[in-house]
Amino acid sequence: MALGGATGDVPTNAMGVPPMRDDGGFDPSRVKLLPRGDKILAMDRVSGRWALLPEDQRGLLVLLGAAKAEHLPDQLGHVVGELQENLIRQGIGVAGPSREFSALTTIIVKLTNACNMACAYCYDFESSEKARRLETETALKAVREAIDLCEGRLWVILHGGEPMLVWDLIETLVIQARAHAAERGVVIDFTGQTNMTRLTDRIVNFSIRHGIAWGVSVDGTAETHDRLRVLHTGGGTHGLFRDALNRYPAFVRSSSVMSTITAVNQGRLLECARYFRDLGMAGWDWSLFQPIGRARGESRLAIDVDELVAAWNLLFDAVLSGEFHGFPVMPVKKYIDNFLHGPGKNMCMRPQCGAARDLVSISSDGTIEACDCIDPLGPLGNLGNLATGTIAGARACAKAAKIRARDVQHQECGKCIWFGVCGGTCLAHAGGVEEVWPEGCAVALNAFDRISATFASGEEIQSYLASLDT
Repeated sequence: MALGGATGDVPTNAMGVPPMRDDGGFDPSRVKLLPRGDKILAMDRVSGRWALLPEDQRGLLVLLGAAKAEHLPDQLGHVVGELQENLIRQGIGVAGPSREFSALTTIIVKLTNACNMACAYCYDFESSEKARRLETETALKAVREAIDLCEGRLWVILHGGEPMLVWDLIETLVIQARAHAAERGVVIDFTGQTNMTRLTDRIVNFSIRHGIAWGVSVDGTAETHDRLRVLHTGGGTHGLFRDALNRYPAFVRSSSVMSTITAVNQGRLLECARYFRDLGMAGWDWSLFQPIGRARGESRLAIDVDELVAAWNLLFDAVLSGEFHGFPVMPVKKYIDNFLHGPGKNMCMRPQCGAARDLVSISSDGTIEACDCIDPLGPLGNLGNLATGTIAGARACAKAAKIRARDVQHQECGKCIWFGVCGGTCLAHAGGVEEVWPEGCAVALNAFDRISATFASGEEIQSYLASLDT
């Protein structure tokens, strides 16, 4: 075994982390080791920081934390201590600077619960509700409060139902919110999610003029999409999307696609990615089926996790082969990003989940939710209502505090090498603050294992990411 304590110029994701020193806080229990071919991954399972080291340093790594105990011979203790110091400088094995996500950054505004479609799995539809739109003053109040609560920048997501059904409300909200943000010195960004079937010249021109970035909901090819994304009369809706694409090709293609993954298309991930790439769309992402809303009790739509993981592996292999250079395949890229950069931007993949923290959602009746994916009929739903309260008050309530206090480390997450970059799976899908989402866990375990092994053995991931920057 070579005695080489310095990590030297090794692959690491500690970029941007200020140099750290050992103040006695090195905790070897945070550092998990995983063989990766001729290298070994040293992962801080809490922070998500890691380094790839030569495999012959495994013997030194297992001695981490022992050097100060003076149980090692002088030469060996010195080498192990030097290795430990190098890990500390990269933020591995120590708490380091804490990353807080306490300031509000994002508000989802459900402008209406009405939709011109009746998708079989719609998580927003409840049979007890009647179609309604968010009152203009309530929408304005929500966004103004969010502007006042944020710290310099706010992301507003226009949502529904189908938000383009209430276009007058969108124009009013965007114009007045921009004026209020300017008064407060806040940068405000608007995005939205739509089925794109209601496009008009007015909608397209206003969206371009005011910088609204839309995502479009499509589940795959016509044969796949029309199984579940249907009209209220039962007919398929893929043709409506293609009509919009034909009428406004540049505008529609500037949008990224979001597909809901169910038992229908879980085995067709590669087909979906190829379809949207060949259509010239800006990118493709997924949202995994959730049995709430119209899908409450719909076991026929539930995901088979083995089939989903197998399909993800085929998709990952295609990405590595170079087939998707220049095209963002987010069901793969989101895991790569978290592995390379650690938890942060992605609210759904970090221990400090965004719900009731840097995110709130406003329903079409003014209800304030911690996250729009949390079951509104469940124990974590409904933090208050804008008719009688405020966003600040909702974020300060006991239920919001309970959501923010979520800790799943008593589960298998407490031992998992990937906890820091996974976050313990989505709270909304898990259903409770002490629960873990099994399907999400299985996908993450597989994804991070594949990504780390690939990163250790070649340049395929780096090549793919570089293709997205050109």
